[in-house]
Amino acid sequence: MTYREVSSLPEGGKTIWPLRRGARTSLLQRSNGAYSTYNGRPRNEIVGDEGARPMTSLPLRSAPRGPECVASSAENFGQRLTFEVSHEDFHLHKYECAPGGGWEHDALAFCRIAIQDLGSPKMERDIEGHRERQIRPVGKISISPSNTSQRWSWDCKMRVTLLFVSQRVIEEIAAEAGISKRFSQISTPLVTDDNLIKHTVAELAAECAVSSKVSRLLVGTAGRHVAAHLIARYAQAGQPQRDAGMVEWKLKRALDFIEQNLGHDIGLDELASNSDMTPHYFCRAFRKSVGMPPYRYLVRRRIERSKELLASTDNEVTDIALELGFSSHAHFCNTFRSVVDCSPSTFRKVSRS
Repeated sequence: MTYREVSSLPEGGKTIWPLRRGARTSLLQRSNGAYSTYNGRPRNEIVGDEGARPMTSLPLRSAPRGPECVASSAENFGQRLTFEVSHEDFHLHKYECAPGGGWEHDALAFCRIAIQDLGSPKMERDIEGHRERQIRPVGKISISPSNTSQRWSWDCKMRVTLLFVSQRVIEEIAAEAGISKRFSQISTPLVTDDNLIKHTVAELAAECAVSSKVSRLLVGTAGRHVAAHLIARYAQAGQPQRDAGMVEWKLKRALDFIEQNLGHDIGLDELASNSDMTPHYFCRAFRKSVGMPPYRYLVRRRIERSKELLASTDNEVTDIALELGFSSHAHFCNTFRSVVDCSPSTFRKVSRS
C-alpha cells in the first residue's frame, strides 16, 4: 500500500493550469504520452475550439484497468493530484480541477465515488453513450459504475475526493450476504447525498493525512464498510442480512491476536483469516460484538498500553510511539490527545504525582 501527499501549489504559490488557447478548451485524449485530436494527429499541447471536437466525439482507447491510470494522467486533463492512498482494493485520491476541464478513461474494475469538496460545478457525465447533466453542490457525491468507459466535464474550478472500490470486493460482499450477482448491481446517481460515505471518507483522509505510515487495517476496514453500504443502499436487492456477533472463541482469538501485535501493521485479511472468517463478515461481526470497528479497537488498545508505559517507565515518548506502531511522535501525540484529552507528557506527570 502506498501513500503520498502532493503539494497543491507550485513554486511561487500560484496555481498554474496547463497552457490553453482559444475562448474555450475542449477535452483531448491522452494516448502514448501525448494528446490526440479527433482526427488522430498527435499534439503535445491543449488546443482551442478550432482544433478539437467536443469531448463526446473522441474515440476511447485502451488504458490500464486501475485507478493509477486516472492519477497518472490527471495533469494531462487539467487536474492536479494533491493526495493519494493506494491499497489493492481501495484507492483514495484528492484533486484540484481547472475550470472548464474534464477527463475520460476506459473501463476500470472499480466503482468510483466522487465527493464534492469545493465548488458547485455543472457536471456532465457520459457512460457508454448515456449522457447526464446536473449541478453537484459541495458535500454531494456521485457514484459511477465499474467496467464502463466514462467521460466527464465541468464548468468551474473545483476540488474533489475520489474513492475507488474494487468491483471484486463488492461482488464478494454481495455473495456473502446472499445476494445473487444479478441483483447486486448498484444504482449510480450522478448527484446524491450520503452522509455515511461522506463521513467515512473524510475520517479516512484525515487519519491518513496525519500519519506517514497508513494502516492496512484502517484502509481495508473503511473500504469494506463503504462497499457494504453500497450494497445495502444502492443494490437492487435492498438491505443485506442483519449483522450477527462473533462466537466467543473467535472473538477471543481476534482480541488476543491484536494484543500480541499492537506494534505491527495488521491487515484486515490477516486478522480475519486468524479467526477463520472472511474480511467482510469479520468487520461486521467484530463491530457487533465489540461496539467499534477493528481499527478503532486497535488504536484504543495501543493508547491503553501507552498509558501503562508512560506511568511505569522512563522511556522516551517517541520510543513508546514507535514501539506501539505509530508512525511518528506527532501522530502518537495527536491520537493520544484525541482519546485521553491531554498530551502524553501531561499524562505522565499527573500519573506520577
